Amino acid sequence: MVNQTKIFAVTDLTEKLKAAKSAALVDYQGLNAEQITELRNKIKAAGGIMQVAKNTLITRALIQLGIKLDQPLVGPTALIFANEDEIAPLKEIEIMAQELKKPKFKFGVYQSKLLPEEEIEKLAGLPNREILLTQLVGELASPLRQLNYDLQYNQLKLILFLNSYIRKFADSQPEGGEKKWVKKLK
Repeated sequence: MVNQTKIFAVTDLTEKLKAAKSAALVDYQGLNAEQITELRNKIKAAGGIMQVAKNTLITRALIQLGIKLDQPLVGPTALIFANEDEIAPLKEIEIMAQELKKPKFKFGVYQSKLLPEEEIEKLAGLPNREILLTQLVGELASPLRQLNYDLQYNQLKLILFLNSYIRKFADSQPEGGEKKWVKKLK
C-alpha cells in the first residue's frame, strides 16, 4: 500500500520543480545546523527555497518531469529552487562552498534539462542579473560614445585648421591691409 504523504510529497516537489526557473541538488553533508540555517536564510533572501527531501522522492519527482538520472542519488540531498532569479540562490551555494568546501552540487535542472555538476557550477559562477545588465548597457553605449567622440574630434580638427589658416593669412598681410573680418577672428 502506497503512503499518501509520500504521494503528496512527490507531487509537491514536482510542482516546485516546474515552477522554478532553475533548481540544484546539493549534498549538504558536513554542514552543522547553524550553517544550514544560515544557508537557508541566504537562499531565501536571494529569491529561492531550500528543501531537504528523501532521495527516492526526489527521483520520483524528476521522473514525473521526464528527467531520468544516470545514477541513483546517494547521501543527504537538498533541493534549491530558484524562483525569482535563475542564478542568485545558486550563487549563495557557490559562495558557501568556496568558504567551507561544502555544500557540493550534485547536479542541476534548468529548463527541464538535467545539468551535470560542472555545468551547474558554471551557471552559479555567472555574475548576477544587475551586473550582467550593467555590462550589457555599457557594451551597447560604447559604440555611441565612440561615434560622439569621433564626430566632436573632426569638428575640433576643422576649427583648429580654419583658425591656423586665418592666422597664417593674417600674418601674410601687410600691417594695415588686414580685412575687418580677420581682425574680428583674432
